[in-house]
Amino acid sequence: MAAGLKLSPWLRRRIRAFSRINWQVPRHAGLKGTALLFAATGIAGIISADRVDETVTWISSASGLAIDSVRITGQTETSEIAVLNRLELPPEASLATFDLAAARERVETLPWVENATLRKIYPATLKITINERKPYVLWQRDQTVSVIDESGRVIGDASDVHYQDLIRVVGQGADKRAGEAIALADAASSIRDRLRAAVLISERRWNLVLDNGVTLMLPQDKPEAALAAIAALDVKGGLLSKDIVSVDFRLGDRMFVRLTPEAAARRTVEIKEREKLAKRKGAST
Repeated sequence: MAAGLKLSPWLRRRIRAFSRINWQVPRHAGLKGTALLFAATGIAGIISADRVDETVTWISSASGLAIDSVRITGQTETSEIAVLNRLELPPEASLATFDLAAARERVETLPWVENATLRKIYPATLKITINERKPYVLWQRDQTVSVIDESGRVIGDASDVHYQDLIRVVGQGADKRAGEAIALADAASSIRDRLRAAVLISERRWNLVLDNGVTLMLPQDKPEAALAAIAALDVKGGLLSKDIVSVDFRLGDRMFVRLTPEAAARRTVEIKEREKLAKRKGAST
């Protein structure tokens, strides 16, 4: 019984009689349906206005309407304990008076929950259906890496190995513009399959990092055209599979390719050998 609520002996007898009856409350009847049952037994109107909610809750519990089962479905990333904590169910909570709207708002504050549906199933079950957010990419800023959905909302940390294969976007503002980087790479399918990270530089332009570590430095204006040109060179001559560190297309109208240190050293040797050969040919003539 709610603390501070005192019932007369006559009223207690009526409640005991009420609780022995096998009432079948219509589905979705809610508080109004319960109130009609109370009125039919002569209980309604006896309790003072400031005790109505407490009385209805107590009588609902006594009549078999207490919540004794919570069914949670649809969640994979959200723990049942987290959902139950958001419900804030008091002891001997009444199904009839439980505020579904307020509980739904609390459940939807959980990081992975996009929306939730709560339903009362009489006589004693609360059913919760969870629709979770979909992991989209990893977002890194400084040393912090988070899982975000397509809207850029942080929904979890990246410690779970299940998310290590997600593309990573890096930098301030990259969380809200991840879709832009993905769409850019999608326009060049041969590059999209190899994309591992997209770095937003000064919130103006993108560097794309491939699975072999090669960085594609794109211009702020018309990055799609620059990426298409790089992809064409790769298809024609295998540019992105060569010993290179980066392809710099920031100027938009010209491209610079930076070799790996090993490739640069080999290139230097080759140039010197060609120079020696040219000198020999010149001396023989």
